Amino acid sequence: MTAWGPLAVALVLAVASGAVARADDPKLAPGRDPAGAAVAVIADGFDYTRADVADVLARDGEGEAIAWDAVDGDHRPFKRDGKGTDAVLAAGVHGGVRVVAVRVVLDDAGSLARGLAFAAATPARFLVVPLDAGAKAGLDVLKAAAQRFEAVLLVGSVPKLADGDKAEDLPNLIVLDAGANGLAAAEAVARVLGCNKGALAGASGAELKTAFLARLDEKALPRCAPQGGEEGKQR
Repeated sequence: MTAWGPLAVALVLAVASGAVARADDPKLAPGRDPAGAAVAVIADGFDYTRADVADVLARDGEGEAIAWDAVDGDHRPFKRDGKGTDAVLAAGVHGGVRVVAVRVVLDDAGSLARGLAFAAATPARFLVVPLDAGAKAGLDVLKAAAQRFEAVLLVGSVPKLADGDKAEDLPNLIVLDAGANGLAAAEAVARVLGCNKGALAGASGAELKTAFLARLDEKALPRCAPQGGEEGKQR
């Protein structure tokens, strides 16, 4: 964690601590920070009761997960069938990342904007937002967030990407076609940050974008061990 990380974490967790957690949401148990680049995944919810999800969540100095639920206003972004679960696993499959989990309603502009604002105030420099067909209007929110939070890189995805969706004029926003499984943005993060490739250098989101795309375009992808330990190839 960077030197400013503890302060940022304290500030953002204070937002969630003022709300009463839903009684029916499982407690997010303390754990060990997995180290690596901090990546925020903004999605419809996460099943953090799964050990493989809990193991890649970013933690503060007390072992508490750096997470937020913009729907319920607490720090338990739980949804058992949430698509965020697969996104977290896809981003962390090759290690090298620690995930800040943020639950939002993707087709609600206000909810998505709140989630992005929270994520931008955490140690995360990469904000992953897999939009589905019903939330494609969220691209406008991503574009506004990119202009507001210039220090971070937003990596979004939408189904059936059109030329007008790419937002190539924004220096710190990447929009990908979601692909058949909807996980293109998370998979791109795994390719760029996993396999012990190390952190990307960049003082701004624009510099991160340049470095991110350069790695993403690398032709030769090394073999490496997935988070679970079995050797595998990059996607």
